[in-house]
Amino acid sequence: MKDIALEERVIFALDVPDAASARQLVERLDGSIRFFKVGLQLFLAGGWPVIDHIVSRGNKVMLDLKLYDIPETVRLAVEQFADRGVMFATVHGYAPVVEAALAAEADVKILAITVLTSMGADELQEFNFSGSVDDLVKLRTGRVLALGCHGVVCSAREAAMLRAAYGDSFDMVTPGIRPTGSSARDQQRIATPMGAIKDGSDYLVIGRPIRDAADPLAMVDSILQEISSALDS
Repeated sequence: MKDIALEERVIFALDVPDAASARQLVERLDGSIRFFKVGLQLFLAGGWPVIDHIVSRGNKVMLDLKLYDIPETVRLAVEQFADRGVMFATVHGYAPVVEAALAAEADVKILAITVLTSMGADELQEFNFSGSVDDLVKLRTGRVLALGCHGVVCSAREAAMLRAAYGDSFDMVTPGIRPTGSSARDQQRIATPMGAIKDGSDYLVIGRPIRDAADPLAMVDSILQEISSALDS
């Protein structure tokens, strides 16, 4: 079992359109959650001051920009993350892109996106990929881990498969987490917090179920209790 503090197991997705909204959520939640995800929308709206605010309050950051470009551009982009307090940065799980990100001089862990959780079998057919989503996730994970990638972002439904295939030495971050009773919305491959942890996920990315709850702090407490029970079992 990895030594990860309970309040860092949930990475709250700050999927909001402006810096002010993000700051309000951080200040409301960081007594219970100590890890926050900044995605493309918020980063374009608020930039580094948003990251600085999160870090200044003693929290960790996952910078989820899903970089995908020519390798040299990716390397230079990741070097901009140095000394910013970013723990995780995401790139697409294409081997040359991952290799370039790992070559950057930056104190950040690289997570490779395997297959987006909004993608299903129909989309794979458009790519002329003959296997299943699981096959593609496993293939990409094996390739990036062989390069030395620190971890992957994958659906919790693939977590057990990846742990069985590749062990525990890499970080696994899983979006598409929906507490019991929550709507799946635009996610196709979802799981509960307990199921994801039991299957090997290290960190759970959760946004709307907490943000849209009548009592967000009560929702966080319920999720953390569920994670704790899964860890104990």
